[in-house]
Amino acid sequence: MNIRGDRGLNDLGGCAVDWTWLGNERISSVSSALDTLTITFESGLVWTVRALLWQGKPFLAFEPHERPA
Repeated sequence: MNIRGDRGLNDLGGCAVDWTWLGNERISSVSSALDTLTITFESGLVWTVRALLWQGKPFLAFEPHERPA
């Protein structure tokens, strides 16, 4: 998929995010709730995925959504 300009959207109009920085991480633990999935990696990084609504439409929110500094 190609990214269209600097809007962060791919050709299908979805979010275009580079997840390659997660490639070397090893999962230490995982927990979940009704709308949240939390993954803790051996490095100490905590990655949270939440199911939310934006303008009445469902979407997934990722924190962090890019490589931590």
